[in-house]
Amino acid sequence: MSQAKLCPFCRGLNSAGERRCYRCGRPLPGPLASGLIGFFQSAFAGESSLTRLFVGACLVVFALCFASERQLPMWGTQHFALSTMLRFGGIAGSLAQSQPWRYFSAVFVHFNLLHAAMNCWVLVAIGAAAEREFGKARFAVLFLLSGALGFVASDWWGVSGPTAGASGAVFGLFGAVVGSAYARRDPNWKQLLTQNVIWILILSFMGNINNAAHVGGLVAGALLGFLFNKEPRKLRLDAAYGAVAVGLVVLSLAGVALSASSPIWRLVRSQEQSQLY
Repeated sequence: MSQAKLCPFCRGLNSAGERRCYRCGRPLPGPLASGLIGFFQSAFAGESSLTRLFVGACLVVFALCFASERQLPMWGTQHFALSTMLRFGGIAGSLAQSQPWRYFSAVFVHFNLLHAAMNCWVLVAIGAAAEREFGKARFAVLFLLSGALGFVASDWWGVSGPTAGASGAVFGLFGAVVGSAYARRDPNWKQLLTQNVIWILILSFMGNINNAAHVGGLVAGALLGFLFNKEPRKLRLDAAYGAVAVGLVVLSLAGVALSASSPIWRLVRSQEQSQLY
């Protein structure tokens, strides 16, 4: 017996042979499209859901790196092999210029356990408040664009070593709070900016830190926070931001798969293995 179809847009129940929803009139997607729509609807629902989604993505990618090497780098100079980081979306040198999806996928890649734990802890600490203040769609755009533009700034600055992590995106959230406060003419914006500059200075003494990505993320976040606050409300851009947010989330997660299918990491892996013998 054929089963009825549930419209993923209005939740109307349609007969199995229907191609358009009787209630909202939209075309009924196939099973794969329905599954993807359901995933994003559940991801965007609930309190701090996107913060949890991004933290979960960081942890899943970290688990993939661990499964690939079967060893757990803890902190300091301990880190996953370069080939492993490139396999799951990291950046080295100018690689992202030829594979631009890495600007987004690298946000979810981390060098070691301490690196991942610190970024996830700070994201949990401030992500919920930022998600409430800016709304889910703008929060997703803010987080992912700040992270990507942080790595673009890193390229522009000439950082040649491997780089990855959510810290540029996290600094984007800090910057957005500063930019929004400045747009509201809140006198505390200077104090907020000073606190962020102090954080950058402290982190700069904690080993191999990509300060260019931190500064780039902070500046990008401040600009986005300012623009979000200055939006003409009559334009009603929520739907547009929602579409952009979904696109960036898909691009970021697809970037992990695209990186794994790239031959670059295999070439680096073979070089690493040859150096062991």
